[in-house]
Amino acid sequence: MKKIIVTGGSGFLGKHLLRALTQAGYQVKNIDLVDNNEFETVIADVRDSAKMMIEIKDADLVFHLASLIQAGESVEKPQLYTDYNIDGTISVLEAMRVNGIKNFVFSSSAAVYGEPLHIPIKEDDRTIPINPYGMTKLAMEGLLSSYVKAFGFTGVALRYFNLYGPGEDHQPETHAIPRFVKQIFEGSEVTIYGQGQHQRDYIYISDIVDAHLKTIELCLKQPQKYHYFNLSTQVPTTVLQLVQTIEQVMGKKAQLKYLPERPGDPLQLYADASKSKQILGWQSQVSLEAGMKQTVEYFINRWQETK
Repeated sequence: MKKIIVTGGSGFLGKHLLRALTQAGYQVKNIDLVDNNEFETVIADVRDSAKMMIEIKDADLVFHLASLIQAGESVEKPQLYTDYNIDGTISVLEAMRVNGIKNFVFSSSAAVYGEPLHIPIKEDDRTIPINPYGMTKLAMEGLLSSYVKAFGFTGVALRYFNLYGPGEDHQPETHAIPRFVKQIFEGSEVTIYGQGQHQRDYIYISDIVDAHLKTIELCLKQPQKYHYFNLSTQVPTTVLQLVQTIEQVMGKKAQLKYLPERPGDPLQLYADASKSKQILGWQSQVSLEAGMKQTVEYFINRWQETK
């Protein structure tokens, strides 16, 4: 495989992935609504099927990262999420089918599981999403598996847990780690829902990128199959432990403010990643302390530059 198309390559994961693919010697093409100042970008909406027919061709594999990702927003705007995530995926898959590209790897999510029955979560546990975002990711998995069956595609769905690292910069910021780092840095209150005992699985960006690179090899080794994997550290961390880690890295105490628990917020959400190790040859390498050090450094440097 030589040529790879990335949809959504101007986002947090996309930028890291494009750098890694280029370093590994692949030719890359980025399709996004936003320009990527490091890589030439085709400015296009994945829902534009005519445009996708033109742009998604002459490649060996597509990494489909383009999607809307805010669970809370999806509850308020379910139609938008259905349009962008499901229709956008159909548009990309159809362009691939017509133009003879058979390898498709995409960002799925832990949100496909909903409220887990068992912890740690395994890939074949039940999938009953509890918000439209999770529903669209599960639908995207279903679309991909149907193209594998009907058209001989090779498909990989990567179910990430809580991804973090340098370059995570959502507007407005809704993810816990950048928010906590900013609140501690500025000396403002760190807002925690419930008692801070919610357990999550925080996984560093370079580990996720590494898994994507390994899927290229898997597509060559096990073609015409649908694969789905949990990407997690298998080390659950409570919100309070997370805040303490950030405090240690920054050498600064947090002012905690406890808020009522959010409805539909599972107390435990972490996964078994043994299938990824066995089939993909992947496991996470970066500890929370090491990843947090890089992340905090990145944010503080950026904020100091903009002062």
